[in-house]
Amino acid sequence: MWRFIVRRLTFIPIIGIIISAFVFVMLRAFPQFTGDPAVNICGLNCPAERLEIIRHELGLDKPIIVQYGEWMGDVLTGNMGTNYYGGLDIADEIVRRLPVSFEIMLLTLVFGGTIGITFGILSAVMRNTPLDYGVRFLAVFGQSLPDFFLLVLLIVIPSILFNYAAPIGGYVAPWDDPWTNARMFVPPTLILSIGGAAGLMRLVRSTMLEVLRSDYVRTAQAKGLHPRAVVLRHAFRNTLAPTITVLTFILATAFGGALILEVVMSIDGLGAFFFRSVIQRDLPVVQFTVLYTAMIVVFINLLQDITYAYIDPRVRFG
Repeated sequence: MWRFIVRRLTFIPIIGIIISAFVFVMLRAFPQFTGDPAVNICGLNCPAERLEIIRHELGLDKPIIVQYGEWMGDVLTGNMGTNYYGGLDIADEIVRRLPVSFEIMLLTLVFGGTIGITFGILSAVMRNTPLDYGVRFLAVFGQSLPDFFLLVLLIVIPSILFNYAAPIGGYVAPWDDPWTNARMFVPPTLILSIGGAAGLMRLVRSTMLEVLRSDYVRTAQAKGLHPRAVVLRHAFRNTLAPTITVLTFILATAFGGALILEVVMSIDGLGAFFFRSVIQRDLPVVQFTVLYTAMIVVFINLLQDITYAYIDPRVRFG
């Protein structure tokens, strides 16, 4: 098991270098899209002498390979630098916002996984019943609705029908005020999890139906095992591999969902910070956030591979 994990870990630095180099070069190779940082900071009517001073202060007058080497050296030592607008320390800003985005991603995964697995199993066990038809309809319907549209409705409909306004803006930690935190995050993350839960329901249902027709499941039923034991201990265990794949996909895409949620609900998390940085063309923040997001996805896939190896030892020798 440890050899398998070590083999996977050896690829992470290589992937990180490739992604960071690609992002760093692309942000500077096409100034027609990102603009000149010096011009963005000083303005279009800035004198040429002032532009040269700003470029020198930002290190933009150095060869690109030197800029990349200095940036990677700073990242590896924990120095993320400062943003172009305000001179704020990027590491401090990310640490301050990280709990917000982490809570959104965690709740989205928990709600999506719980709803998708539970109703997927029920739909398969109660095949061709009203519950099965209802679950299948909701699964297709849930995958058809965009998240941002539902989040806007979450704000508009309660305010019109019930004169209720959900908390918007700021952040209240769950240990400071659990009720306000729940009002702020539970409804939108439930909506954010609908798409992932719908896809997971369809996958669990189809996989469970295939497994329930297997000979070993019929044998377990013939031995008189309790139906719950047959479904959960024997049938569902063999659907874990595809289920884990979808769960990791939900977690990986939750960052994009967090960006939408934070912008719509005016929550100051990593997603909103990244969105503003892209709009302002704040390159230091953009390049680090892209690298951070890519490495999160890499580690999620590593966790997925380790889980595969744990539930199926044949994967370790593949």
